[in-house]
Amino acid sequence: MKHRSSAQLGNTLLGFVVGLVVGLGLATAVALYITNAPVPFVAKVKPASESVNPATAGDPNKPLFPPPPVIKGGPTGTEAPKASAATDPKAAPPPPEKGPAAAVTDDGTRFLLQAGAFKSADDADAMRARLALLGFDSKVFPREQDGITLYRVRLGPYGNLEDVNRIRKTMAQNGIDVQLIRLK
Repeated sequence: MKHRSSAQLGNTLLGFVVGLVVGLGLATAVALYITNAPVPFVAKVKPASESVNPATAGDPNKPLFPPPPVIKGGPTGTEAPKASAATDPKAAPPPPEKGPAAAVTDDGTRFLLQAGAFKSADDADAMRARLALLGFDSKVFPREQDGITLYRVRLGPYGNLEDVNRIRKTMAQNGIDVQLIRLK
């Protein structure tokens, strides 16, 4: 009887060692495959060349969408006459000129971005959680419309068009369609 149990113990130990070796081999093969596989999105980016001149490359902070033109004047669309500082002492000096990178609204306009309107509060909370994972703080606003409650998910308010354009670009890259809402 003693002889049989020691043979059984030897077979069990041998099976255990063979299982460890096979498992270690499989783990090594998987690790090598993963480390040699191309990383998604990184292989698509072209490496920077030494011939790039940042001064002539253009403005990377330029807004994606230029602000809409402001129509001054009455209902006919004609521009109101401008009073110069020489003819009207009460007229304020014109604001300093700003480049295209500084597209801040001077008329006090604020912007909201709406990431969706949902019939279910759970769907709105899911969108809010998705935005939170992207690093954006959003709020859910319930609204009664035609006897149906819609839960609107909104970001903002923002006063700077550069911020709005940057956020819209990030949302588009992540497959989220946002709508611009202008507040006065």
